[in-house]
Amino acid sequence: MNERLRIRLDLWQLEIFCAVVELQSFSRAAEALFLSQPTVTSHITALEKRLGVRLLDRTTRKVKPTPAGEILYRHAKALLAEHEAILQELSRLQGGLMGWLVFGADTTSAHHLLPPIISEFRRQFPQTRLSMRIGSSSRVLNGVLNGELEMGVVGMTLDEPNLQFIPLWSDEIVLIVHPEHEWAERSFVPIEEVSTQPFVFREEGSGTRKIFEQFLAQNNFHPHRLTVVAEVGSAEAVKQFVSLGGGIGFVSIRTISDEERERLKIVRLQEGRITRQFYAVTPKERNNSPLCSLFVRFLKEQAG
Repeated sequence: MNERLRIRLDLWQLEIFCAVVELQSFSRAAEALFLSQPTVTSHITALEKRLGVRLLDRTTRKVKPTPAGEILYRHAKALLAEHEAILQELSRLQGGLMGWLVFGADTTSAHHLLPPIISEFRRQFPQTRLSMRIGSSSRVLNGVLNGELEMGVVGMTLDEPNLQFIPLWSDEIVLIVHPEHEWAERSFVPIEEVSTQPFVFREEGSGTRKIFEQFLAQNNFHPHRLTVVAEVGSAEAVKQFVSLGGGIGFVSIRTISDEERERLKIVRLQEGRITRQFYAVTPKERNNSPLCSLFVRFLKEQAG
């Protein structure tokens, strides 16, 4: 018999392999799957031995798939998705719902909107497991497009025909300053004055940054005119910089707690309010699993 016909792929090993590829790390994959790092390594080694090909290139900084690994990853994601759909449909037929949903969320929604919703969802559907991957809006959208994530929650849209955006919560982006800043007692400032201040910017790919830059462009103000002293990866980092007197910055108003309003002052621009929407995003070309569809409906109900 042809040796190739004797190969039987193990779905659990494929799941571990996909996690390593997506997280670019054996240790992060082990943490996400509640395994030890040696266990993850042994499964990957066994999978490579079984297939007779190297699947991953290991470097000191991150792990990347080889050409063979990229082929396996693409097909493994399809196999795992179909496997998950089978289990979810069978469990629904038996009167319940179980399964594992891997989804993405931008930092604002992950830290300030989703935790109580996920908790309530798990209370109502205890047989389900939700795994939330946190990143910039751009990273989440890319993850949904390439199949790493089944769906996502983001604070911006993308002109991409293969994605469907479902409106959830409204939001406002506001300027924050230190309580002793010269603008602390002002409700509004003209956009031209922003260029005179040290500015703490969100990272490239952030939904907050994209909406803010769009507003600047609408008012004929180029972002290069800002005196950027730092680029940071979360609203929490922006707030910390501002509270320490390191500059001014823009954040979602949803990220500012009542307690923080004692050490951060909100100022708006005279040119108008900067508003946006949060969205659930799903792929158009792939069928959502029953669990994914249920979670999206649940998000819409909570937002409503």
